[in-house]
Amino acid sequence: MSGSGTRDGLRGLFSAPRRSAAAALVVLAAMAGPAFGQGLPPPSDREIRIGNTAPYTGPASAYGVIAKTIAAYLDKVNAEGGINGRKVNMITYDDAYEPTKTMAMTRKLVEEDNVLLALGTIGTNTNAAIQPYLNSKKVPQLFALSGAAAWDQPQEFPWTIGFLPTYTAEAQIFAQYLLENHPRSRIAVLYQEDGMGKEYLKGLKDGLGGKIAIVAEAPYKVTDTTIDAQMAKLKASGADVLIEFTTPKFAIMAIKRAAELGWRPLQFAASISNSYSAVIQPAGPQNAEGLLSAAYRLEGEDAAAAGEAVFREWSAFMQRYLPSVSKTNGQAVLGYLVGKLTVEVLKNCGDDLSRENIMKQARLLKGIQLPMMVQGIKIDTSPSDHAPIEQMRMMRFTNGQWQHFGPVRSGVDAGAVSDSFKTIFKYGTATKRDLANQLNANTVSLMTGSFGSTYAQVGADLASVLDNGTSLRILPVMGRGSVQAVSDILLLRGVDAGIVRKDTLSYLDRKDFAKDIRNQFVYVAKMFNEEMHVLAPRSITNMRDLDGKTVVVDLPDSSTFVTAINVFDRLGIRPHLIYQEPRLAVDMLRKGEVDAIVAIEGKPLQWLNQINDRNLHLVPVDYAKPLQEEYLPSKLSSTDYPNLVADGGSVETIAAEAVLASYNWAPNSDRYRRLALLVDTMFDKVGQLQRPPFHPKWKEMAPRATVSGWTRFKAAQEWLDRNMPLPAGSAVSAASGAVAPPPAPFAAPAAALAPQDRDPLYREFLEWRASRAKAGASR
Repeated sequence: MSGSGTRDGLRGLFSAPRRSAAAALVVLAAMAGPAFGQGLPPPSDREIRIGNTAPYTGPASAYGVIAKTIAAYLDKVNAEGGINGRKVNMITYDDAYEPTKTMAMTRKLVEEDNVLLALGTIGTNTNAAIQPYLNSKKVPQLFALSGAAAWDQPQEFPWTIGFLPTYTAEAQIFAQYLLENHPRSRIAVLYQEDGMGKEYLKGLKDGLGGKIAIVAEAPYKVTDTTIDAQMAKLKASGADVLIEFTTPKFAIMAIKRAAELGWRPLQFAASISNSYSAVIQPAGPQNAEGLLSAAYRLEGEDAAAAGEAVFREWSAFMQRYLPSVSKTNGQAVLGYLVGKLTVEVLKNCGDDLSRENIMKQARLLKGIQLPMMVQGIKIDTSPSDHAPIEQMRMMRFTNGQWQHFGPVRSGVDAGAVSDSFKTIFKYGTATKRDLANQLNANTVSLMTGSFGSTYAQVGADLASVLDNGTSLRILPVMGRGSVQAVSDILLLRGVDAGIVRKDTLSYLDRKDFAKDIRNQFVYVAKMFNEEMHVLAPRSITNMRDLDGKTVVVDLPDSSTFVTAINVFDRLGIRPHLIYQEPRLAVDMLRKGEVDAIVAIEGKPLQWLNQINDRNLHLVPVDYAKPLQEEYLPSKLSSTDYPNLVADGGSVETIAAEAVLASYNWAPNSDRYRRLALLVDTMFDKVGQLQRPPFHPKWKEMAPRATVSGWTRFKAAQEWLDRNMPLPAGSAVSAASGAVAPPPAPFAAPAAALAPQDRDPLYREFLEWRASRAKAGASR
């Protein structure tokens, strides 16, 4: 192994006044290398044996203090009685940040030293080298210390779990800050030419979305001894922002070299290289003045942010167990956090210290605020989410210290997990669609929803009523919901129209996933309203109670997914999201693995009506002001859900509007002609569709209703103008399509309104608004 070959050479590795069994094993294992015999004997019943590799030498040796701090914290735990009566022994080897050494030493830890788990391996390539091996052996790879997204792949690697915010998330937080504060800047990027650097760079580009130019990129290799050429190139680009996605060694070089060149761009350092003692001090605090970064953990001497009790405990630990390490070393804080979280997992295991139970407990960390973490950032995991930390806060180096500012930011855009959003984003515009292959002149393909959904039933109803086999054929296609329908309308050959949510289109537009989508998409008609159902234990009394809780929001392409993340965003609620079909998550809710299930679909839901559990109820959704732009008020009654709502009672909620939408085909195209055929036939037969045995939601269809901010399909508007002309001076309700009478003396009689335009939900809305006004006046 690299480094000294004598015991004396490594004797200073741990300089605490006392050494527990954990520290003793660390020293022996670190010294022994491959000649350490056949490994240690099997652990006793009173021992928890943990394995680790770390770069005590080599280009990333600044990170060695992380493992050193973890082991020291376990010393402290042992001195206080251990975990459930057991001592924790940590065996660590120096891998010098070389993946081949990491693999060899990890194999030795598992096969010879009989460790229960691998903990806190440092580095992207090093963790990647051991991930397949540990998963094949079903050995927990706990809290991999790298921000690569690879540690959050529970389906492929169920025995691996990360710790740090992903490099992508951090880079997107930088992008958020620049877009908000420096939208006209020119960016230069220095990055490490490996998986780490490339993930950072990709995250930055995705976050910027092309709105700010990256004018220069300069990679370096971890073996390089200088980055002078890279820095000269970046300065010559004329950039006024420099972002460094580097390890500490190269962050020091970059900060110093920029100062030597007299180049003073707005400078960003990655969180992995913002330690005061490991980076700022050797680079020169004067050179780092104004440096920006992001953090999830506090600085080791930030007593005000930590709080008196937390800071006192941290300082006492460092003074007693790591007196040779500066409290300003951010890597020591990271090691402290990993040590604390590891102890939390092991304590939760109780007497079952099987590898299976260790992973189970590591996947069930919910709402944990660790000491020495930025206030408001919590640790959450689940069986489908192995990324414990997803938030950070910006900070600036000013007057010799880091100062946090601004809100806690999430670097994970919930919409980014949707494959359909990604596809739409890459596609950008639908004008390139190949129109060459036409299957049938009078066949209209309609994208609906998953089996049993309201969308699927409505599509089947349309086929039943409109299909005549010669002049018009409706071909309903099973889909995965609103996001998938938008993607399919843009991209899938042969798809003419689809049922989508108004708020899905608004979300795409607001997030700029699809270029010029308001001109590409048109709506035919508002179809019906879909109610928001929030199922939770009775301890959850309102939506605010879901802040920080674990909430199921259906699959990433579904309609529920978009509405849920949109509602939470508008209400300022930050839950931990689980992507599972609501009907399949009920057992998880009963077991306490999740805190709530959200389903947004036309009432009543069949699966929800089958629930008869006194511990569960429907959580009310208040029609708060931030929701009123995109949603309508509604109620869930005892008639809808007799097992969940008291007899004669109701639960307030909101409703999202479902619309029939299509691509904005040119009026002279064949696709336009076919959609016009659908419009003419469907509008003529609305009355038939609103009678049994068709879906009751047809009764809410209001052909005249407008969808605010979006353009109606030209042929649909022409049909309405011909067949349902507005009386002079009238207006149409966007909520219902009801025609408001003109001012006297031109008032139209009530009989002029078609039955389908007298929307009961809209009348409820007017009654609700009147009752609110009356209540306000009485106060």
